[in-house]
Amino acid sequence: MQAGKILLGVGLLLGSAGAAVAQQQAPKPAGAPFSRANIILAYTSAPPDSVLTRLRQHVASRGFIIDSLDASRGLLTTKVVVPAQRPEEQLKLRAVRVAGGWKLTGLFTLEGPGRGNATAFPAQFLGLENAPAKTAFRQVEALARAVPQATLRYDRGKVNFSAFTQLEEALKAVW
Repeated sequence: MQAGKILLGVGLLLGSAGAAVAQQQAPKPAGAPFSRANIILAYTSAPPDSVLTRLRQHVASRGFIIDSLDASRGLLTTKVVVPAQRPEEQLKLRAVRVAGGWKLTGLFTLEGPGRGNATAFPAQFLGLENAPAKTAFRQVEALARAVPQATLRYDRGKVNFSAFTQLEEALKAVW
């Protein structure tokens, strides 16, 4: 009888612990950003040329400078200017066609004390709402919402640069 109670108690503990682990390992909702998300995947069946047109219109209407627009590769990037005169010049947005949709990322720059000196950081869902990383992430998210008929999914990729990376190298980074 005593052994049965012990087994029952152990079973209850394991069952509740298993439920807690399953709850922790549950995938994040596809339509909601999670902490440190730095990639937005926009799945759409819209033709690539119409998506690029819409993305180009979106960035141009918000004051960004288009750096590259390549219809054959399905690529759009905006240009970073140092020293920046406007907030849009501090943000590099990147949209590239992937299987089934588009992958959107961004990075922002913070200028240092020397003229023409800046450091790049990834746009990510992190910190307070007005924090630079999250403000930049919201710009990437707005660009993703411009993709016609898109279903958004948030992801996290390994960023291949740090605060010590030369700005030119960071601007070329892809994640």
